[in-house]
Amino acid sequence: MRSSVISSVLVAGSVAGLALFYGCSSGDGGDTNNPFLHPNAGSAGTATGASGSTGTSGSGAGGSGALPTAGNNGTSGSGGATGGTGAGGMSGAGGSVTAGAGGSATAGAAGTGGGDITKVVKSMGCGKAFAGQSGAKVTIPTKGMKDADCADKINGKARCGLWGQAGCTWANDTQYPCPGDDCTQPVMRDYYVNLPAGYDMNKAYPLVLQGPGCGSGGTDIYALTDIANQVIRVGISPPPRYVGHGTNPGEGCFDDKEGDDSVDWTFYENLYDILNTTVCFDRNRVFSAGNSSGSWFSNELLCKYAGDPMRPVRAALPNTGGLPTDPAWVPTCTKAPAAGMWVHEVMDSTNPFAGNKVAIDRALKVNGCTGAMSYDAKVAANEIENFPIGGNNPDTTCQLLKGCPAIDPLVVCALPGNAHGGHETVVNPGFSTFIKQFSMGAFITQ
Repeated sequence: MRSSVISSVLVAGSVAGLALFYGCSSGDGGDTNNPFLHPNAGSAGTATGASGSTGTSGSGAGGSGALPTAGNNGTSGSGGATGGTGAGGMSGAGGSVTAGAGGSATAGAAGTGGGDITKVVKSMGCGKAFAGQSGAKVTIPTKGMKDADCADKINGKARCGLWGQAGCTWANDTQYPCPGDDCTQPVMRDYYVNLPAGYDMNKAYPLVLQGPGCGSGGTDIYALTDIANQVIRVGISPPPRYVGHGTNPGEGCFDDKEGDDSVDWTFYENLYDILNTTVCFDRNRVFSAGNSSGSWFSNELLCKYAGDPMRPVRAALPNTGGLPTDPAWVPTCTKAPAAGMWVHEVMDSTNPFAGNKVAIDRALKVNGCTGAMSYDAKVAANEIENFPIGGNNPDTTCQLLKGCPAIDPLVVCALPGNAHGGHETVVNPGFSTFIKQFSMGAFITQ
């Protein structure tokens, strides 16, 4: 479903008392610590629609090397759409966005310098001692608003409209009750920050967000032993069951069949903003990893936030799962290039491999890869090469897809079998190997 989500957070635990208010998928400027989007600047775009009312205007600061900020989007006229900059580009000087009586919207010229995703962009938490306890549970109250025709239900009861606040019309469910049988209460979300041993508050670490499968919590994540002391790992718990689900209500899954209405986007944006002020990480090296339902969440998070000027995700690392194709479940995705590594048994009957192929094929397109333009076609054309991951796995376990930009590698570990499992012996060394490369060579230039 398509919607503008209104969210808020009152941070509990180690960051008690802090209140933050953000809208979902925001492109608003004002964050001087914005990361670069990509090495290549984009071109300007235009769009014209039917007549509408006068819209608000915004401006984007161009630049050649300095951190750019994105201006506020103008409001399009009825039936019109705001023009956007090309993938990876930021608005240049004088790049105002307007929507007038004619309902047209025009983006400014692309920035001449572009931005370099290989540069380290430190979070605002750098230089600050972490006030919490590594591995401890932190709880965030969240709230928002969905479309009236959203997908989520629980025992036949719709979970649409306002949620987690006064005005919520969700009917309480006796099997999966709202807190205190009061559905106007905030939806509580949990996460766990796992700092590396010897955490240095001045070092910008890669940040790895991890989601578990249905019915599990934020402590049920991959150990990533090979890089556990080189990255910050954040375990994320799915929402409470009373939130409902588009296909698997009552199973404790991520809200991964709800399109732009997913309660997970409100949570992610608030979580990102909290982490940005409390731990030191590189905003150009944020990875979303997951297993099963957490894998769907991982794919969708990259799809929606790759290249985002406020809360960008660099790569997805899903084990099983997929990317939705039903219009009611698909989030609005960016066209920015990104990296990924997918692990899946080819005959998995619980989460068919076809689901992850959707994500892989999309990545081939947005990354501007050459040659065959689907995973199956790449394999048939032998446009693949071994991607050794160690861990006593054969070098043929995982394959790098050829013809794609080296800075945005796409790796697929298509495993024999028909099981739906965690594949720890492949995932732990594989994800670790994949993430490590972003801290060396051409992937990072400081």
